Amino acid sequence: MSHTGLVNGVFAASGAVLLTSAILSARGGAARMPGRIALTASLGTLGVSFLVQSPAARSVQNEVVTNLGQLTGNGTTLVAAYALQVMVLHILYERATASTHARRWLAALLLALAAMTGLFLATPTAPDRFTSPDAPGGVVAYYLIFAGYLGAIVTSLFLLIGRYAMRTSDRWLRISLQLQRWACVTGMIYLVGRIGALLIGRLGIDVGSDDRFGLVEFVVAAVVPAIGVALLTGGIVVRSGGRWWQYRRTHRRLRPLWEAAREARPHAVLPVARGPGGTRLRLYRRVIEIQDAQLVVEQRVGAALRREIDHAVDDAGLTGEVARAVRDAALFAAGLAALREDSGPTGEHRKPAGEDRGPAGGGGVVTAPADGNLDLAAVVRRLERVSDAYARSPIVGRFAAATADPARP
Repeated sequence: MSHTGLVNGVFAASGAVLLTSAILSARGGAARMPGRIALTASLGTLGVSFLVQSPAARSVQNEVVTNLGQLTGNGTTLVAAYALQVMVLHILYERATASTHARRWLAALLLALAAMTGLFLATPTAPDRFTSPDAPGGVVAYYLIFAGYLGAIVTSLFLLIGRYAMRTSDRWLRISLQLQRWACVTGMIYLVGRIGALLIGRLGIDVGSDDRFGLVEFVVAAVVPAIGVALLTGGIVVRSGGRWWQYRRTHRRLRPLWEAAREARPHAVLPVARGPGGTRLRLYRRVIEIQDAQLVVEQRVGAALRREIDHAVDDAGLTGEVARAVRDAALFAAGLAALREDSGPTGEHRKPAGEDRGPAGGGGVVTAPADGNLDLAAVVRRLERVSDAYARSPIVGRFAAATADPARP
């Protein structure tokens, strides 16, 4: 494969990856959030920038207007940089403050694009002179505006990303953000060198441009930021995949307790969620259904049977979280035994007075019992232990077959 063909392939592949990332970013529940919209716009515009700046695309655009590929490439680069700036602003600031800053940057962007377009049209230049040190004055002014806006964006991003990196505790994200800051530094160095070469060339000094400069330009503009993006994306994918697997594993682990809860309150089983985020939502609903059933059936266990369960746990020498899990599972099993005995002649459970009024006697179905300040993860860990005990503990099996005293404790 020739050098030009390789470069075309790299630009096309990079553009395709960025456009695919933009499409994926546009999906999901957060797709309409301002920060996500800005990220999608940045990825999509940057993908277009790679595609229009490939040698093959530039040759096609040159057939329409000489050096048109330079204008479209530089313009889409500025739009992508602006969108990235908006995303970071919405991460760091409140929506109103971020929008105010974004409008200022947008006004500057529109002025820069208008000035660049005017200078481009007013200064027809041969392709080999447009990026050379002896470029016409209009082209030098064009690049001064381009580099000025992009340099301001890069400097602002360097400061904003540094502030965000100090706030996050995520190791993957922090490493990626630091790498992005170094990409900003190399970008600023490149911009200074690029403009310096044009200005020095105007003074008649030979700066000795060759193919190596194009390689450095590609590394600075594409490879270094791509490494940071890949690292960030990899961290997000690994973390998201780990959460998905954990949700699935926990969902299966709670199945014994949930099936018993469904037997206790079949009328209260919630619909199964589908679509993005469904795995976590299904787990959350399973937790709520289990806790609702616990609240109902454990009310059927009298004080005497509760003391008997406590003695059985103590006699087994269980302590700590294990003892609590076995005790809760045994209470649940005993309550289910009482509920089965209270079934009507058709096999349907008769709901005792007050079940659908909730613990406070208000309207609506019974809600999950409060767990203080515990978060969902802590509640899930406790229910996992209860579910394991319900499926395996001989103490629970013993009380599952017992007749519970339906009198209230």
